[in-house]
Amino acid sequence: MNDDQFWAIVDRTALHQADTRVQTEALRQALEALTADEVVAFTNTMQRHLARAYRWDLWAVGYIIEGGMSDDGFEYFRRWLLSKGRTLFERILAHPDDLADLLADGTEGHLDYEAFAAVSWDVWGEKTGSSPDEIPLYLDLMTDGKDPTGEPFQEDPAWLAANFPRTWARFGG
Repeated sequence: MNDDQFWAIVDRTALHQADTRVQTEALRQALEALTADEVVAFTNTMQRHLARAYRWDLWAVGYIIEGGMSDDGFEYFRRWLLSKGRTLFERILAHPDDLADLLADGTEGHLDYEAFAAVSWDVWGEKTGSSPDEIPLYLDLMTDGKDPTGEPFQEDPAWLAANFPRTWARFGG
């Protein structure tokens, strides 16, 4: 599955992002229309994009917004970011500090969407009669044992404020 096909599916579901249950169901319906092999291709394309977002600077922004972020929390944050669609995802990859300007007023943490990636696994399992965790993956979703790319961030408030000023101004402290 090429990127345009992948993002067309994600962007259609992102129209329902105000309610993750509705978005999850929209993704499920879109994937149910695909063959099992196409669901695998979708999942692996998603894995590749999640791996692109496995970066220290993105983790720092999530850390500031959430007031801390575990490695699992960072995984769910990246899924949330991907679920918002191609335009937002690519913009935040290019400029992580922009996220502070794009979040609605009143947003306070909880930028996670753990279930988003699991939908394709479940649909593949239903199509094949296999356990969802047997889906053939080409990239490790959790990136266990690997460090994010880039320079690690410092949990020091002055460092975070200097490197992500808009995010720190809105969510730090």
